[in-house]
Amino acid sequence: MASLFEKLQNESPSELEQRSFESLEWFKDNLRYVRVRPDQTLREGEVVTTLEIGKMYMYFYDAKHKDTLPYFDRFPLVIPIRKYATGFLGINLHYIAPRYRVIFLEELFEYTNNTEYNETTRFRLTYELLKGVSRLKYYKPCLKEYLYGHIASQFSLVPSQYWEIVAMLPSQQFNVNANTVYADSRRKVV
Repeated sequence: MASLFEKLQNESPSELEQRSFESLEWFKDNLRYVRVRPDQTLREGEVVTTLEIGKMYMYFYDAKHKDTLPYFDRFPLVIPIRKYATGFLGINLHYIAPRYRVIFLEELFEYTNNTEYNETTRFRLTYELLKGVSRLKYYKPCLKEYLYGHIASQFSLVPSQYWEIVAMLPSQQFNVNANTVYADSRRKVV
């Protein structure tokens, strides 16, 4: 499989521009579907049938301990890796700076179930795998547990062909300056 850098390097400027334009258009078009709608707020323990392990999602989140947490992301970009009755464990890519996100994604792409990047593509990740593979060390600050009762919107599935572009968009909504989060995350990775 060609690396992210190789794919981008081998594309012509017009191909890069077109793919970036399409990804941004997809993001703008689909952002409206994740707006907070109180009548569709998920309740704790409710099964969300569209949430699949190994896919990538965006949604609004109201952190349970927001008053005591040093920081949290109100608009996570998450790859769920384990489900629970009350929520799920996932990798929120927003917790690492974009330059490290590229490196981490490059490694994560080695753990997809296929290279088609279509609706069947998903990451094959487990907590044990992340912990056991040293080059996946960037998972440490990104691993978060999310409670269904604090999901504040519908999930918006990010199609696999847009993973790398959407992951680089500045869509995080931290309650503090993102550079504070990135500095703390760097310390956790070392």
